[in-house]
Amino acid sequence: MSGIVIFNVLMIALAATVALRLVPQNGLSDMLDWLHSIIGITPPAPDSARFYALIWVASMTVLVDGLLFMLVFLAMRVIRS
Repeated sequence: MSGIVIFNVLMIALAATVALRLVPQNGLSDMLDWLHSIIGITPPAPDSARFYALIWVASMTVLVDGLLFMLVFLAMRVIRS
């Protein structure tokens, strides 16, 4: 349980560092270019890299939390039956 809390705190901290402009724009743009090239989609423009980085962080947080919720939900249903 503490791992879930630590993950969410770290993701909030990552989003805060991006939103507060503590991460350099060039480094952020380079990381997003690398990530998008691995997936095979068009990278965002360098001036909108912060916005897309925040979208990635929020998406990963929702995805991981949702999968963990479904895992716990299904495990509880199996245990009850």
